[in-house]
Amino acid sequence: MRLHLALAVALVAACDSSNAALGPGSTPQGAADAGGSTGVSFGGQEDIGQFTAILGSGGIPGPDTLDANGFFNEHYAPPPQTACTNTLCMTPGVAVGKAWLDGTHQAALQLAVDTNVDPSSYPQLPMNLVVVIDHSGSMAEDGKMDNVKAGLHALINQLGDNDRLAIVEFNDTVQVVAPFGSTLDRVGLGSAVDTLEPVGGTDILSGLQQGFQLDVAALDPTRQSRVILLSDGLATSGVTDDSQILAGADSFIAKGIGLTTVGVGSDFDLNLMRGLAEHGSGNFYFLEDAAAATNVFMQELAYFVTPIALDLQVDAVAGTGWTFGEVVGSTLWAGSPSLGSMHIPAAFVANRTSAAPAPGTGGRRGGGSMLFIALTPTGMNPADGKVADLTLTYHTPGSTTPVTQTVTLAYPNDPTETPDPPYLSAPEMAPRFAMYNMFLGLRAATQLESTPTCAAVALEATKAAATAWNQTQENPDIASDLTLVQEFITNLGAVGADTTGEYTSSTCYGAGENYGDDPAGGYPVDPEPTPTYGFLCSAGGKPLAFAPIALAFAAVLLRRRRR
Repeated sequence: MRLHLALAVALVAACDSSNAALGPGSTPQGAADAGGSTGVSFGGQEDIGQFTAILGSGGIPGPDTLDANGFFNEHYAPPPQTACTNTLCMTPGVAVGKAWLDGTHQAALQLAVDTNVDPSSYPQLPMNLVVVIDHSGSMAEDGKMDNVKAGLHALINQLGDNDRLAIVEFNDTVQVVAPFGSTLDRVGLGSAVDTLEPVGGTDILSGLQQGFQLDVAALDPTRQSRVILLSDGLATSGVTDDSQILAGADSFIAKGIGLTTVGVGSDFDLNLMRGLAEHGSGNFYFLEDAAAATNVFMQELAYFVTPIALDLQVDAVAGTGWTFGEVVGSTLWAGSPSLGSMHIPAAFVANRTSAAPAPGTGGRRGGGSMLFIALTPTGMNPADGKVADLTLTYHTPGSTTPVTQTVTLAYPNDPTETPDPPYLSAPEMAPRFAMYNMFLGLRAATQLESTPTCAAVALEATKAAATAWNQTQENPDIASDLTLVQEFITNLGAVGADTTGEYTSSTCYGAGENYGDDPAGGYPVDPEPTPTYGFLCSAGGKPLAFAPIALAFAAVLLRRRRR
């Protein structure tokens, strides 16, 4: 059984190939029947539940609500096959074609890091798990507390007999509702959950510190330790500065305690919750309803706490013919236009067991994380076409012996032409090419939220390209994305967007303008007055002029499918 750990990296460029292209009627291996397969993730945000919830309520989501890592985790994209038999293996790939958003040149070099570990047979240590629950007054709204309780009851039922669970509740004060016991008292823990009532303010750091302290007191090398934080709002009591809260959590995370965060409702501090998860080698989830809450705790718990590899280091050095640019898919990153690197504390396995449900049914889509990096040709292409040298180093739990793998990515063809249909080095590149382009279209619309007409233009262009693509590829995730795109267009029309087709990308942005190639992060002015918007952003929306290869992972996890 081969599973896919996501260190999937793509390098986006203007280049070409004369090799075989994926023609009409071609179907990527694994795309037609994804049920029962596993996907990939490397921690951080795991879904776009907040984004879809805003669309579902008739709203217009802003750029902070569309996280690249969360979006990519809601798609299943298996990597190309490899003969590697290590615990972790790199598998590069190349795609070259037209960008869906504006028809400009686009190429992608992708590196996947897979695992040969079968999670069903991988030994798992019992857990010391602390759940820290925000029960401030705002949790009474929209059934949020009921959703949390449903998820916690599912969690209690899912735990193994040798696991231990403690529960901490906080508002502007903190209380240990249930300490660790010598055995797992499911009845008593369930009763403790039922007593939770929303009241008071929100002191996130004090609640977190109490949860960490319980885990520190019970640290045991034969057990896994993790804290799960659930909150629906901003910190209003105690320490309210995000950086201080992150620093306060880091001191405990350094002791080996992982942290997973869960946002409830639509008003939580997204950057704080996502940042805490990234710092804690964990995931961030959004709970929009009781079904999502139950799904997160039942489907994710089994594998996200047992690492299969530790201290992963990925290094990349660009060939003389290329420079690295924009990174999409991560907020943690270090490098330059010619090289980059990333340290990943731990890689975990999780499970992916079902095909994508219909939008709005509450099932999880999560299939994999990806990184995409802009790659610009320098005009000095070497004869061997080298694009980058990449090195992966890690060690397995219980061993200090490093395992190292190096892969050279090459693209020796003329970079001045754009094949149509796109060139794909392997059939498995097809869903990655489609997923990335769909993200760019949705991101364009969120960044143009104050100019609804041109946001709709970006979506219509993406919709047309995606519809044509899916007529031959029949990708269920792209079909689900198209539903979101249409919902977005409808909402824009309700707030005044002209969806008659009078405006086009030419009238909105200027003929031939590339949506994402301005290193200053700007757009040409559209027919309505508009501020400047930048597409050279990380997943967290931070401007990047030229970011190198960004392997920014808090953790690596194998996951289920899309909500």
